[in-house]
Amino acid sequence: MGPDPSTQATPEADRLVEDVLDGRTEAFAGLVRLYQETIWRIAAVLLRDRDATENLVQQVFVDAYLHLDQYEPGTDFGAWIRTVARNRLRKELRTASREDRRLATYRERLTQRLRAEAGTGRDDADSYLAALEGCREALTARDALLIRMRYERGMSFEAIAARQGQTPEAVQRMISRIRVRLRGCIEGKLADT
Repeated sequence: MGPDPSTQATPEADRLVEDVLDGRTEAFAGLVRLYQETIWRIAAVLLRDRDATENLVQQVFVDAYLHLDQYEPGTDFGAWIRTVARNRLRKELRTASREDRRLATYRERLTQRLRAEAGTGRDDADSYLAALEGCREALTARDALLIRMRYERGMSFEAIAARQGQTPEAVQRMISRIRVRLRGCIEGKLADT
């Protein structure tokens, strides 16, 4: 494997940056072509998830575009955009950590709610959590996303609806149906044990 081409591309990158800053925004696609692979590798190593990596790479280039005027021509554009990537990655990892904490809280609350709804005083939270996890894994990608947005991220029905291109009422109905299915699934798994 030869030298990283992104470290050799600074003169070309400087020209493209100048073009973009002069109003020829289409030139930014050239910067993406030059550095996308480098940024992808940085993200993929830490995220180990294709969708998350793809989202992060896109966000890095959005960040770079918005702050392109902060780059100093004649310096190493590759180093500059890698710094942008590391900063975005740190932010995403902090957000993921907060989401993990929210998920733990969500699981605990759901366990308590299911226990209360089942009318049982048994203290078998581990069984409930295992059942919940198994049932969540069986959700479709769309349903899992809706549950994450509502209960892990704490988004309102209106915010979810705006992202999904639906009405808040439709989102509320979908989430209610998902919860009913989750409850049935969990009860079925607990009955089997």
